[in-house]
Amino acid sequence: MTHLFHNIRTAMLTALAGIAMASCGDFLEIKPRDIVTEDNFWNEKSDIEQLVRGCYTAMQSDAFITRCVLWGEGRSENLQPSTTLQSDDYNLYQIMRENLLPSNPYTRWVDFYYVINKCNTVIKMAPVVSQKDPSYRESDVKATIAEMTALRSLCYFYLIRTFDEVPFYRDAVQQENEVLYIPASSFDYVMGEIIADLESVKGDAIVHYAKSDYDGVGKTYYSDVNRMTRTGINALLCELYLWQGQYAKAVECADAVIAQKRSDYDDLFGRTSASMLTTSVPRLLTAPNGTTAYLYQASLDSPSAVFDAVFGTGNSYESIFELSYNYTGTGSPYISSTALGRLFGEGVDKGNAGAGHLRPKSDIVAEANDGVFGGFWLNRYDTRFYNSIQATDSRFSEGYVRKGVASQFSLSRNRGDNADKLLWNNTSRTDFYIPAVQNRNWIFYRLTDVMLLKAEALWCQLTGDGSEAEAEMKKQIFDLIYLVNSRSVGDASDSNKLKANGTYTTNVNEMRDLLRKERNRELLYEGKRWFDLLRYARRDGNPSIVRTSVTSKVQGSGGGSNGFPSMDALYWPYNKDELKVNTFLKQKSIYAKVDDGDDD
Repeated sequence: MTHLFHNIRTAMLTALAGIAMASCGDFLEIKPRDIVTEDNFWNEKSDIEQLVRGCYTAMQSDAFITRCVLWGEGRSENLQPSTTLQSDDYNLYQIMRENLLPSNPYTRWVDFYYVINKCNTVIKMAPVVSQKDPSYRESDVKATIAEMTALRSLCYFYLIRTFDEVPFYRDAVQQENEVLYIPASSFDYVMGEIIADLESVKGDAIVHYAKSDYDGVGKTYYSDVNRMTRTGINALLCELYLWQGQYAKAVECADAVIAQKRSDYDDLFGRTSASMLTTSVPRLLTAPNGTTAYLYQASLDSPSAVFDAVFGTGNSYESIFELSYNYTGTGSPYISSTALGRLFGEGVDKGNAGAGHLRPKSDIVAEANDGVFGGFWLNRYDTRFYNSIQATDSRFSEGYVRKGVASQFSLSRNRGDNADKLLWNNTSRTDFYIPAVQNRNWIFYRLTDVMLLKAEALWCQLTGDGSEAEAEMKKQIFDLIYLVNSRSVGDASDSNKLKANGTYTTNVNEMRDLLRKERNRELLYEGKRWFDLLRYARRDGNPSIVRTSVTSKVQGSGGGSNGFPSMDALYWPYNKDELKVNTFLKQKSIYAKVDDGDDD
């Protein structure tokens, strides 16, 4: 832990040297101070607000977001390395070969513990400041503690899904003599602790923060989606309970999110005349069995409507929690979203201008070449194919990731020879508006994500008893999948392919496969897929689902995992420097015998 403190302190100095401000609105318009130990600092409510801003600023750093992408998606079957990655970033290239080494810098977790420690400090000092500043009321203190508890819990959730067992602490480390060596706590222990923490503060969390000048009705929503709210906590708890196996509680939390979003719709759009609603406004969609949801909807005439609202403009009605970047270039007081630009789309691949370090898996792109679809993509009307990927040429042999890079996408109908197979063009860089600066948001939770988490929690409760209650549960599962699918399919009637012989499937295994495929399509390149595979494997008690899904990466990789022979291989190794200073940490056996030298 001494090494951890050293890294935290180093990260503070490095981050503050280059980071001025973050996100949008008054909340993030002042340069955040870092952890300060002087007694004369902790006097006013504004001092606490400065530290809260600093937590979000730290999460916006290149290192933090890079790990959100790599830890959550990099090892999945959705991505492959660029043609020059081996020379551009050898450490990242090794990860893409499934050759994980303790010396790899991407195994460092200091950026997450840095945020955790800042959250701990705010939680510790908020009650102290309230005794000095009467304007900082008890309800304000509780709301601050709830917000910081949520960010801390989110960081720990990333850490246990990546490393399995990690050091867990709630103390604020401010002095060298306050640091102790501590062993790693188990996955289940940390999971239980953060769930208990969140449940204890959920009722104190803010539902909506004050609006800012950046808000509006249409493509934008409350800017408070850039902060952790009670809705964000419910979304996080929904996923935590799903991982823990408490499926009824996961459904309960998902329902709370969905209900709040419905209420938000009524507040924002409920009084708007139907004739005034445009494609940029969510629509009431109805599934075959009667389930409804307000979602943005793509159509043949407006195929980019969902992309433009959710990923283009950002901070949309569907958003629950996302980090917002308003960088405008040199001299801008905001942070640049360099991680997404570097990984997904800013020309680091010299042979293919516009590509990033990571590329869409070629077979995902190639489905458009023969127009068959039905593999990864269910049908040729699925606008998510076009919105997520830009093909390199008319052969659709390779592509670039555009989700998380482009700010706008304008599809045009395909008039070429393959128009009967491919409805829209997207082989030109001009199909996407790629901003000159890197300022795309990073989304942690959005509405359709939670809807699919609910569907999975419902599926996990199926017992095959043939009861009426189970039949109703299956209808709910199908409806949730259908709503997510149909809103992004240009010809919504083509979502009938979700059905078998005109009716929804009632086969338990077919429903599972349908759900998992839909979740991958919907959340492609959003840092979710590897964690989803890990969750499935933990539920099965073996890594076979990973071996089946990531076959092409495992073959010939020569990596340390040797084809995922055990559950331990699904987690990352501890960084070798952490092992040197904290003797309580024990490397997993699959990595313990790896001798990768000191070339890092």
